[in-house]
Amino acid sequence: MRTSPRNMPAKGWRATLTFLVAACLLPLLPACNPGQRQSSLPQSTQNREGLVDGQVGPMRLIHVHILAPPMNEQKAGDDLGLYLTLVNDSDTPQKLDGVSTVHAERVVYRASPAAPQQAVKVTIPARTTLSLQEGQNRPHLEVLDIHRPLGATPIDVTFRLSTGTITLRIPVLPLSRGAGSSTPTAGPS
Repeated sequence: MRTSPRNMPAKGWRATLTFLVAACLLPLLPACNPGQRQSSLPQSTQNREGLVDGQVGPMRLIHVHILAPPMNEQKAGDDLGLYLTLVNDSDTPQKLDGVSTVHAERVVYRASPAAPQQAVKVTIPARTTLSLQEGQNRPHLEVLDIHRPLGATPIDVTFRLSTGTITLRIPVLPLSRGAGSSTPTAGPS
């Protein structure tokens, strides 16, 4: 009976070597299939305007930011606007089921500034862009009852979507920097 230098039968030694080579090459397989290249892991970036963009699977969160008064005008208990654009790149409707931060009591949805506060339950139709950006009578999110003045310090905010959960470090911008009634375009990510 033939054996390898480690007294292992040749057949067993080859099987072990084949297994080790396969294990080393397995992580490279997605690169061979272009359909598998996009990661389903949450991703985030800061764009050139200083706003944050994020992605979980086919859902993109674009130009995410909070608007606040100057530091000397902020106080614990204030409510601040949280603005973003949601882009559903999939063929099925997706949902934004909740938003939270440790820096405030809760985050709510408003269909307009005069509308009542509601739990965050927003449906984004297939292949659609939904703007929750600031502007007259637009739907948006609000961060309610902040625990302390935020100043211009970015805060972590968690978004729960049907495609997954992502926590983004959101910039807190002065009210004077608000985009008014403009809406960012949802370009390629």
